[in-house]
Parts: sequence; structure tokens; C-alpha cells
Amino acid sequence: MKKLGIIFGILCLLVGCGEEKKQEPIVKEEPKDTVVSFVGVGDNLIHGSIYREADGFAGEMNDEEYDFKPMYKQVKKDIKKADISFINQETILGGDELGLSGYPAFNSPTSIAEDLNDTGFNLYNLASNHSLDRSSDGIINALQAFDKLEGITYSGISDSEERASQIAVFEREGITFSFLSYTYGTNGIEPMNAYEVSYFDEEKIKNDVAKAKTISDVVIVSAHWGDENTFEPNDMQKKYAQLFADLDVDVVIGTHPHVIQPIEWLEGTNGNQTLVVYSLGNFLGGMLGVDNILSGMISFDFIKDVKTEDIRIENVKWTPLVIHFEGNQNNIVDDRYNYAVYKLEDYSDKLAKKHVLNGYEGQRVDQLLLVEKTKQVINKSFYTEDK
Repeated sequence: MKKLGIIFGILCLLVGCGEEKKQEPIVKEEPKDTVVSFVGVGDNLIHGSIYREADGFAGEMNDEEYDFKPMYKQVKKDIKKADISFINQETILGGDELGLSGYPAFNSPTSIAEDLNDTGFNLYNLASNHSLDRSSDGIINALQAFDKLEGITYSGISDSEERASQIAVFEREGITFSFLSYTYGTNGIEPMNAYEVSYFDEEKIKNDVAKAKTISDVVIVSAHWGDENTFEPNDMQKKYAQLFADLDVDVVIGTHPHVIQPIEWLEGTNGNQTLVVYSLGNFLGGMLGVDNILSGMISFDFIKDVKTEDIRIENVKWTPLVIHFEGNQNNIVDDRYNYAVYKLEDYSDKLAKKHVLNGYEGQRVDQLLLVEKTKQVINKSFYTEDK
């Protein structure tokens, strides 16, 4: 019995017999704002030298298999981490059966859709001036390629009136988004069916936005517009940008000029603020001008206020990108390779010196010059040099 008493005493010391256990106070967490992150890049412009290199990456040449993923891997982490990741698929994905081609009438492998999805893109503009480069068959094949993927949203081309009449809608963190796309034209090629491509048209835009606002919390517009190789928006861009603001669109993402253009906040008639990115430039492409290898990645957050449920855009940031490729200047049109997209801050002098555009028609690829060009075009409130 004595031993039992000793044991019981020890246990009481260890567990506190006869003492009330102190309960930790329950800390009630304050509800937080909802945050949905966005990242967007410009034109995925697939020149012949690009799909030929992708052909080689996938194994044997001319086997109708392609791998574009290595070209995007340097920025994949940034694309993957965002809740919404936008890209403009500039060239139509008509596939091998329609005959692959580069400039001026493009047709690209359908496997690009899967490789972009693997990179992390989930929001696609398909309305561009090259949407009809393979007529209706190109549109049908491109849609089939994207329809195989899960968790993505696209807009801009259609294979039926029914599809064309539907507003593209998706949800993130309980916030519903509508996505609308428009192009200024299709290089003079007329669609066989009126529903195939979404063109700029004031009445159509007003109707689309009105419908989108009844079914969603946020409206995003992809605008394929502007003059090529021009750093300033033209009158048409300014006109429609103000129209989008007056219609209370939340953000406009611009593509097509193949060079970067400014960002600004526009005030609408209701006093609302619309974020307008006039041009992101080329994300990937083989154009032979230094201005065309400089682009941007726009990022920001949609924030839903926990108390008022109002949604605002904050943390707008421009990150410069550069397209690297090497080649033979004596046959620069056909002989380009080692394509890759880099953040400009990661683009070394060693790599820059290898760029085939160095010395081509008197051009120079230099990180500092590309930074200076970015500063000239992009307002310092959206871009500050980190390095």
C-alpha cells in the first residue's frame, strides 16, 4: 500500500491531481479580405524557327511532336503561382494537318495549348489578327485543342452561334469573373460565319459588358488593338479604353503592337477606376528588332473587402521580360534557335552577348538599354528597377 501511495503521489505531481486544468483562452481570428492574384503576359507569336526548335526538343524532326515547354521554363514559377494567369495566343493552333507556317499567315502546332497549360496559364485570348489565317478549319482545330484541357478559360473565337453568345465565366476564391475578348481585325480575311471571331464593335461591347456584369463580380477585357511597333496608344485604343472605363470594366489587357505601351488608370462616368494595360509586347516570338524582344509581365491582386464586399485592384507591378534567341546572321530568317523567355532582371550580360540581334542591322542587345526603354514607356508607379 505504501508503494502504491508513493506511485500515486508521483503521478499527481506529474499530472496535477486535484488541480483544475487551466484552459487556454480562445482567440477568435478576425475575418480577412479575399485576395485573388493575377499575372498576364503578351503575344505568343510562333514563328517557323520556334516550332522547328520545339520539333527538335520533342525528339525526331518532322514527327508531328513538339515541346515548347523549355522556352517558358525560366518564367514558369511566376506563372504558376498566380491564381489567374493570362496569355494572348497570337497565332492560330490549326495543327499539322492544315500545314504549319510562320509569318505572314501563321499556323501553329495544337500541342502549344497543352504546353502553355503545363506552364501554368489558365486564361487565354484567342481573338487576334491571325485568328483566320487557316479559316474556319483553324478555329475548329484550335478550339478542340483547348477544349481538351481542364481548369482553363478562353474567349475570342467560336465554332457556333451558341458558343459565341456565351460569356466566358470562371471563379476564384468565391469571386466570379467574366472574360471578354475583341480584335481590331483579321488582316483583311473575312470570316465564313459571323460568329467565328469577336471584333471591336461599340454596340456589341456595350451588350457584352452589361450581360457580364449581371453574372459576375469582375469584368476582364482582352483588347487586341493598336499600331505595330508603336510605343504609344493610338486614337482607337484611347477611344475604346475610355468606353470600357465608362462601362465600369475592371481591367483591360492590351496586346498586338509587338512592343510595350503604357499602363494607366482611367476614370469612368460612375467615378470608377479602370486599369488599362495598353500593350504587353511579345511574350515569345522571333521578330528581328530589339524593341520586339522587350515585353512585360503585369501582376496585381483583386481584393474583396471582408466588410463591404467591394472589390478593388491593388499591388499593380510591371516586370520586364526579354526574348532570347541565337542564330546565324547570314541566314537569320531561317536559322534561329535557343529560344527562351527571361525576366530582364535575370538576363545576364553573358546571355545578352549571345543574342543574334547583336550587330544585326546595327542593333545592340544590352540589359541596361532595355531597362531604360522600359522606364521611358512604363510609369514609375508601376515599374521600379529592382537591380
